[in-house]
Amino acid sequence: MSVVLSAQNLRKSYAGQAVVDGVSIALNKGECYGLLGPNGAGKTTTLRLLLGLIEPDGGHLNLLGHAVPRNAREARLRVGVVPQVDNLDPDFTVAENLLVYGRYFGMQDSEIEARIPALLEFANLAHKRDAKIPTLSGGMKRRLTLARALVNDPDS
Repeated sequence: MSVVLSAQNLRKSYAGQAVVDGVSIALNKGECYGLLGPNGAGKTTTLRLLLGLIEPDGGHLNLLGHAVPRNAREARLRVGVVPQVDNLDPDFTVAENLLVYGRYFGMQDSEIEARIPALLEFANLAHKRDAKIPTLSGGMKRRLTLARALVNDPDS
């Protein structure tokens, strides 16, 4: 298996208080990993470190062959994150949400439109292509959020 995420001894402190202290992880292609812990345990900080959204105080990190945080933007172009709360636009349809999201990555409308059927099939939402977001169940919104994260991934 190929390692897609490798972190060694990640550390992050705020105001002298260690929030992440020596986290190491190796995640292979096709694996799924979850972070569990009580409030304040450093889960969000760890995710921000892994995505290169904040700079670690120490440790080494590689995401999809890119050194993070130095080349974090390149790595994030290939990463999808499903947040706890969706940020889908309720005024748009399912397909329109995918289209707008693809535009954020500079994709041409024709390129996005060509990917929409496969993304909707992947999320089991083909039958909801023209539905407005408020009509979707919570699970459907999460699946759409995941599909949206794959809009700019040519390998998905």
